[in-house]
Amino acid sequence: MRTLPVLFLCAALLPACASTKGESFTKAGFDPLSVERIAVVDGNNPTFKPETRQILVDSTQMEFLRKGWNVVERSNIQKAIDELNFQNTDLASPDQRKQLGHVLNVDALTFVNIGGNTDEMSITIKMIDVETGDLLWMGSGDGSLNTGLSTITGVLIGAAAGAAVGNNMGDNNAGTGAAIGGIAGGVIGHGLTPSALENAKDLVKEICTSAPKRG
Repeated sequence: MRTLPVLFLCAALLPACASTKGESFTKAGFDPLSVERIAVVDGNNPTFKPETRQILVDSTQMEFLRKGWNVVERSNIQKAIDELNFQNTDLASPDQRKQLGHVLNVDALTFVNIGGNTDEMSITIKMIDVETGDLLWMGSGDGSLNTGLSTITGVLIGAAAGAAVGNNMGDNNAGTGAAIGGIAGGVIGHGLTPSALENAKDLVKEICTSAPKRG
């Protein structure tokens, strides 16, 4: 049992580092002042947990607020999406797009699409005119978050906990407990670590660097 604290210590010392890059472009002739309000919408990719996606959507909202945009509050967006049974994607039909825009009283919808896996994250942000469907601005980027280390952390912790349970059942069960715990820990580890999440937020910031300012 003396190995248990060591395993936890090793897991805690595993770092998460990032390598990110992003780029964006704006529609020729687009005047940001022509858009009074925008709504930032989660693209609803199931690869990452809803909580993770929402944090990155909130980060996107913050970046646009910093650039002077009038952004609709998140709870109002979710309420309208639920009421309209809206398809959370930039591929939504023109009628759905207009409906959501009218309910929220916005001129443009900004979709945040988050993809990739636990090691590599890619984000695409699109601002689409509610009425015309024109793409007003688009930014994209990808980054290596090294969250594979998060999975290793989960396996180590899970294996340690499983071994502890196995030892309680007897010496012959310690290995079995470690294996089961390792599998369970690996599943838990697929959530982003705090440092990896900060790296993902940095990716959002980099993508939005060249987003048009309003005012």
